[in-house]
Amino acid sequence: MNCFSLAMQNPEGTIQALNPLSLLLLAAVLYCQPLSAAPLTASETRGKQLYLTGGSPSGKPVQALVGPESAKLAGADVPCAGCHGEDGESRPEGGIVPPDITFEHLTLPYGRNHDNGRKHPAFTADTLITAITVGIDPAGNRLDAAMPRYTLSASDSADLTAYLKRLSSDVDPGLTDTTIDLGTVLPTRGPLAAIGLAMKAMLTAYFAETNAQGGIYHRKIRLKVAEFTGDADSTTRNVRRLLETEPVFGLIAPFAANLERNILLLTESRGVPQIGPYTLFPEDDTLRSRAAFYLLPGLNSESIAMVDYASDVLQLNNTAAMVISPENAPIQKAVDAIEQRSRIRSLGRVTRYAYPSSQFQPQAITAEFEKQPSPEVIFFFGSDLDLRRLLQHVERLAPKPYLFVSGALTGSNVFNEAFRDRIFLSFPAQPREPTQADEFFRLIKRHKLATHHLTAQAVAYSAARLLMEGLQKTGRALSRKKLITALEQIDRFDTGLLSPLSYGPNRHIGSREVRIIPASPGR
Repeated sequence: MNCFSLAMQNPEGTIQALNPLSLLLLAAVLYCQPLSAAPLTASETRGKQLYLTGGSPSGKPVQALVGPESAKLAGADVPCAGCHGEDGESRPEGGIVPPDITFEHLTLPYGRNHDNGRKHPAFTADTLITAITVGIDPAGNRLDAAMPRYTLSASDSADLTAYLKRLSSDVDPGLTDTTIDLGTVLPTRGPLAAIGLAMKAMLTAYFAETNAQGGIYHRKIRLKVAEFTGDADSTTRNVRRLLETEPVFGLIAPFAANLERNILLLTESRGVPQIGPYTLFPEDDTLRSRAAFYLLPGLNSESIAMVDYASDVLQLNNTAAMVISPENAPIQKAVDAIEQRSRIRSLGRVTRYAYPSSQFQPQAITAEFEKQPSPEVIFFFGSDLDLRRLLQHVERLAPKPYLFVSGALTGSNVFNEAFRDRIFLSFPAQPREPTQADEFFRLIKRHKLATHHLTAQAVAYSAARLLMEGLQKTGRALSRKKLITALEQIDRFDTGLLSPLSYGPNRHIGSREVRIIPASPGR
């Protein structure tokens, strides 16, 4: 598989020095539980959902009374985490400073003296629920009016209390005080093994250098690989095993091939970030890809760019067009995009010809030409070998058709003298001045990596660089949700070989630019 050429800058590290004061170290030992605690129980899991979303796992409505007037709101409008934070340690906002509600802090034996003069002894599980539902502290004092009072069932109260006891030690899978475990999905055996091994070697080299520089906020990165077998069922089982039994914090540059949807369903259901999936079919709907971040536009975007080029540059209008493609469901979506865009741009009627994968028969296509006027433009989505066989059979056509192909599917060396100035390739756009590519090649040289699959290596390298940017922006207090938020704030991130990458809550494809270039000798 051929795709695109990418690279990124060398990471900066952003490492902070540890405070050596023994008092702080003692406090950490006494009050901070280490990361990588045991998995949440069923009750704690339900309590976590209630804490983060304000909604009961039972489906029963949770009501909140807010302010002196006891305004009624849905619990989902004012979830606990909205004010107290995902970690319970709270952040000042709008002049209000919510208290730390980690259970260790609430149950300190000497109680608490608040800045406003309110004092109370340590909370217990019962007095904590009283505070949450009635707004009264253990000393009988009324809490600040900004604190909502929630209507909770007995089971919801028990679940929420169970989770609050675990709040300070609840961390995402694959994360400890000293490590971040990442996973990827790669073919390391079979016909695609060379590509998978090249990507694995690149990721291993990149993270080895990151770790040698101190890691990311003193955490070292470890890589785990699930085997891409080419079979949907076995690959899906391997990915599920990676996420469940060898928990990883996120997936980096997974080789999706035709299993994008399978892998996406597994990761999205668990909130696992996917950084830079190696795919031609990125999911454009952020409702289905809340945690997946793609580097480049896919085949659908290339299809639209092909039609626009035919209309704007070649000045084709109301012409006969044909799309030739294998019977592949994802590719058929790109064919749909050709048809839809052709109607919008008045390119003309589009005839579709789909052939069984691995059974390309150019004679059947030329027979189609005899049944109807020969197409003036052909959009071809087959392999490089299929394209060469097609060109041999359509050389006799006069006039010869314009031919649009994806460089991701066929490669770039498709020049044919008989079709000079008639073949055009689509590629994701690259920056005008790739100034940062040198570090990519220096990394290859330092680790003596093979260069037979530079495209795949570049995808892996770029995904790792994007991840590092997100981790640095997130900081030491790392979680999957915080990483996703940090990535959504990246704007025009210059990788050196890609058009600048930008993301947002409703945009998870970093670059949407596509170039159309004429095939030429030696390109």
